[in-house]
Amino acid sequence: MSIHLSQRWVALLALPFALAPAMIHLSTAVAANAQTVRGPQTAATARPAFRMAQRSRIQRIRFAPNSDSATIKTSVINGTRDIYLLDAQKGQTMSVRIVSLEDNAVFDITTPPNQTGQRRTLKQEAVVWTSQLPETGDYQVIVGTTRGNASYRLQITIK
Repeated sequence: MSIHLSQRWVALLALPFALAPAMIHLSTAVAANAQTVRGPQTAATARPAFRMAQRSRIQRIRFAPNSDSATIKTSVINGTRDIYLLDAQKGQTMSVRIVSLEDNAVFDITTPPNQTGQRRTLKQEAVVWTSQLPETGDYQVIVGTTRGNASYRLQITIK
């Protein structure tokens, strides 16, 4: 028994695999008190078209001049993650707090990658966290949901 697929169906089935690399993009976070610089946009990320699958967003946070904090107001879709990269120095203190309308947004904190590219998790599924940083480099604040979609306000301070 053989199944005949038209060229149209084969193209539709292959579409998510062809777009996958283009759907993950790097941009700088838009925060009320942070510098706002958008990274490159592709056709897949620039228009709000129907997508076969949602992808996580990666954004770099840069504090505004003379500021030690940033606040980001956005939302995350269930099953995806918003990943924020922050450059920080060993010994600095980082504080992170997330507030969501339905108390369903949480974050993880990971260290900069080691020589083999591995990151260590400092905190998982938190809503408030403060600690002295053990290393210098790009830390990740990874925002996700505990259920459903989540609108949230994320505040990050590094002193």
